[in-house]
Amino acid sequence: MITKYYKCELLTDVVLNASLATEGNMQSLDYIPGSNFLGIVAEKYSEFDTDAYDFFHSGKVSFGDAHITKGNYVSYHLPFSLFLDKLNNDITTDKVWVHHGIDKNNYPEENGVKLQIKQQRGGYFNKNNDFFKKVEKEFSLKSAYDANERRSKESTMFGFEAIKKGQEFIFSVIYDDDKYVGAVEKILLGNHYIGKSKTAQFGLVNITLSDNITEEVNHPVKNNQLIIYAESNLCFFNQFGQATFSPNINKEFGINGNIVWDKSQIRTYSFSPWNNKRNTSSTQRDVILKGSVIAIELKDNVDVQSLPKQVGEYNAEGLGRVIYNPDFLEYDNNGRWTLEGRLNKIEQNESPKTRTMNKIDSAKVNTNLTKLLAKRNNQIINEKEISSKVIEVMNSASANKLKSGVTKTQWGAIREKATHAKDINYLIEQLFEPESGYLMHGVAAERIWDKQRGSKRKVLKEIIIEHKNLGTVFVAKFAAEMAKKVN
Repeated sequence: MITKYYKCELLTDVVLNASLATEGNMQSLDYIPGSNFLGIVAEKYSEFDTDAYDFFHSGKVSFGDAHITKGNYVSYHLPFSLFLDKLNNDITTDKVWVHHGIDKNNYPEENGVKLQIKQQRGGYFNKNNDFFKKVEKEFSLKSAYDANERRSKESTMFGFEAIKKGQEFIFSVIYDDDKYVGAVEKILLGNHYIGKSKTAQFGLVNITLSDNITEEVNHPVKNNQLIIYAESNLCFFNQFGQATFSPNINKEFGINGNIVWDKSQIRTYSFSPWNNKRNTSSTQRDVILKGSVIAIELKDNVDVQSLPKQVGEYNAEGLGRVIYNPDFLEYDNNGRWTLEGRLNKIEQNESPKTRTMNKIDSAKVNTNLTKLLAKRNNQIINEKEISSKVIEVMNSASANKLKSGVTKTQWGAIREKATHAKDINYLIEQLFEPESGYLMHGVAAERIWDKQRGSKRKVLKEIIIEHKNLGTVFVAKFAAEMAKKVN
């Protein structure tokens, strides 16, 4: 078995719709499915004569998916078993946990308070620890053309996303025998068109052979547990020929063991590839998404090097590729991710949809519509700024002093007062005015806020005054998040 790697450079934007929907704005995939490269070679189907079955249907030649890359490193979808604190969206920090490495005895906590953790679902990374949060895309608005009238057709506007030109992707082709290599590369290498709208300005790519590639490898079993990482989408059939998300481990992998579902992280997806030759869609694939992690409890010893690299169905178009016990899923005794080094976020150009918004001077607009749009634009910017500040303060040493002792009821009352206060100065009076302030009198004031010589009340007041320019909305959001931290 031979694996060869190829680079695919986008010479124009490429349209790869995530669904076959024909209405609404089309969303693009963030990778290039292997079926596109299979299609390039299959375009010369007649040249293969009696060998056509081996090349396109048997799986003896498998065209893998192409992932965003930098240099000569193969990229992998972020595993779904990685979890972060809900208030921390940065995968490049050291506060990342591996799902199958945590339980009730080592559940993530901070200052004695258990964290709310959430699954990470997007992005690609490689063995050089480069992290691509997203693939660069462009949005286009188009109209069908009326050849008779020589203008755009009425009521035929549509929009779609496209993967932005200039980016490089790496994919591999697995050959069962080296006799297939020459025939495939003769057709595959060079300039080709892939995706939709190939007759317009989209879809032109250049494919070249790539050497000295660094990839992930299989690692031995530890603690009688085998971790299977889905490098590509996985499709399995049951004994009745129906798609299933619960594969027979013995049949598919040749392993004597059971799936540990509460340690696994599996997401699913359904799609139907478009067959341009037949001008129709192919059979629907119901798959386990790439990035899924399946935990297996073994009953016998297993040599991972003898396990199949591809399992399930549709191997010819790249489905079924797996990695066993990858080192990028290692964790310590606390379940914390122990990736060697830390991920380095690759800075990418922002698309029009994600470009930074700037505040608009209302004095410079003079129509009712532009005034309305300017007001809404500035509101969105303010909301983002406030949310960012809340996250920043929540992770500060000052906020840590407030995470214990203060009840949900207290935070709820502070949030309610902030929601109804006419301005920030009025709110400060309601909370801290010596004679009538909410936090100055009553049992809670003595039992909670006056403890440690009034330090908690002092800390809260300092936080509010420091962010006074953000108004009462900041206080309301801060109180709501602090309430979630209460045991």
